[in-house]
Amino acid sequence: MLVHDKFSKVSKMRQIVKDYSIVAEFNPIDGVPMGDSVSPKGMIFHILENNSQSVDVLDIGFGTGGLARLIKSNNQTAHWNIDGIDGWEQNCINLELIQKNIYRNIWHGFAQDLSSEVISKYKIICLLDVIEHLNIETAKWLLRTLLATMGDDARLFVSTPLWFYPQNQQQDGDLEEHLIGVPVSSMLALIPEMYSINNPLVGGFVYGKRSLSYIEFFQPTADKEFSYEKGSNIMRALNIPIQPGVVFKTNINL
Repeated sequence: MLVHDKFSKVSKMRQIVKDYSIVAEFNPIDGVPMGDSVSPKGMIFHILENNSQSVDVLDIGFGTGGLARLIKSNNQTAHWNIDGIDGWEQNCINLELIQKNIYRNIWHGFAQDLSSEVISKYKIICLLDVIEHLNIETAKWLLRTLLATMGDDARLFVSTPLWFYPQNQQQDGDLEEHLIGVPVSSMLALIPEMYSINNPLVGGFVYGKRSLSYIEFFQPTADKEFSYEKGSNIMRALNIPIQPGVVFKTNINL
């Protein structure tokens, strides 16, 4: 997963793979690749009207590469170019991903290390099960920055638990601890173009540039008492169904 306080001193990102070839030397380190999103990944196939076009995808905090594997396994999207950045080094030197040419480029680093010029090149930017690993201020900063920097016709695909899903680090330095929870009302307040909700109450949302105007309404919480029950109650109050595999389009013209 990608997680780091943006105000901490960090080294610049290091490119591990360039154009499907390893370009950096690295030594075996302790730990194993990890970080698989339980988000509704299948939404990726509904974002564009025409999947046959050439598409550049940025997968932030790609973990074990579940999203990219899904894209490459689909005949309609196997030609897409996918680049990944992750803060856990073991994910970036995953030889299985590299040897299967899953990612065109891989960087070890954090999203805040990406330049505006780089971000603006992607048609789809994916942030799947990442923001819950950030503190409140950094999560707000990251969403604002991505929305402000991406191209006018680009889309931001975000997923997160819609409650404070308890999770601690599982390997030393693996960045897997959860720090915040996000109510569904906060994600909807950004005016997504589409959304889908999986169990255990994990939502996927697709945003365009218009969502930047609503970024002040993104209000996550660090309250660990924001339970699954509370998250579900907010869902029921808004009449939002949990229907895994079903993508709802908001159809709001602004």
